[in-house]
Amino acid sequence: MKRRHFIQVMGVTSVALAAGISCTSTNKKFKNWVWLRGGQKNTDAELLVFLEKLKKNNIDGILPEGGNEWYKRLAPLAQKVGLDFHAWRWTMNRGGYMKEHPEWYAVNRNGDSVIDKPPYVKYYRWLCPSRPEVKQLLIDDYVNLCKIEGLTGVHLDYVRYCDVILPIALQPKYNLVQDHEMPEFDYCYCELCRSKFKEEHGVDPLEMKDPTASKEWKEWRLNQLVKVVNAIAEEVHKTGKEISAAVFPTPEIASNLVRQNWAEFNLDMFMPMIYFKDYNGDLDWVARIVKEDAAIAKRKGAKFYAGLHMGHVRQFGLKPVIETCMKNGADGVSFFTGHSLKDNEWMEFSNFWKNY
Repeated sequence: MKRRHFIQVMGVTSVALAAGISCTSTNKKFKNWVWLRGGQKNTDAELLVFLEKLKKNNIDGILPEGGNEWYKRLAPLAQKVGLDFHAWRWTMNRGGYMKEHPEWYAVNRNGDSVIDKPPYVKYYRWLCPSRPEVKQLLIDDYVNLCKIEGLTGVHLDYVRYCDVILPIALQPKYNLVQDHEMPEFDYCYCELCRSKFKEEHGVDPLEMKDPTASKEWKEWRLNQLVKVVNAIAEEVHKTGKEISAAVFPTPEIASNLVRQNWAEFNLDMFMPMIYFKDYNGDLDWVARIVKEDAAIAKRKGAKFYAGLHMGHVRQFGLKPVIETCMKNGADGVSFFTGHSLKDNEWMEFSNFWKNY
């Protein structure tokens, strides 16, 4: 069963493979993506079978999780079957440099570093985007990824600050009512951020009566991240590769919740995480969000793929959710999910594109 791990994670069981579900769309105006985890224990032959079935079932690109060696093995297989391959990697949330470079990490309004007090969960170890060393580290990492044969691009995740405010439906999970910006979740107030802002605006944010009320301070932090992302994008584009990212539902939501102004990111593809259950949203909410995102992507000359979580999609059903996305301007969908698609859902997904 271990050798089936990669297949099972994505819900394409041996039954589905044997059935040969296939309904490839002839309308390539639209593309669909899927996030993948696992597979290292499968043989190349098994992986090829799996990737071929994805392709036949209207998946056009994959966003695999893993390290460089895994990508070097998987990318040529994806290329062989005609799948786009964007190497998925966390951007700002990286804990691997805490011992050597503790100064690289974000500090909250209370003066606590994420090294000493990680917010919400232990793996939240956020880098500070205002540091030149951090920007160069990330540029070098993504450019190095672009050298992998068969890889068509890179995918940025956690490309933001820490959640200053959680989506409304997630707050009870952490016993929180976040009706204002709490200091323990408000980043970054490291010495470099404060000194740079003071140099430009004449005041230390910590000396403000209410830093959360300062539009200049908020915009300054948003722009630090924009500069990092666009520097990465510029160098990635020089290699001839594409760049995509998982972002929050809209720039306004992203700005308010995680200090991410993705409308200013110079990316080829945006994959907003339209996780409507986290926002107590219905299909009308999805329609509004998708329409807004599609307009932003169009203005930027980029593609927009609606990021869907199957654990949420099942609330309304696969077809109604995808149909809502496509009718409101999405260029396709991207399944971001730890839940497996079931055999009947793959069939429903394929049939949707057959009849769309």
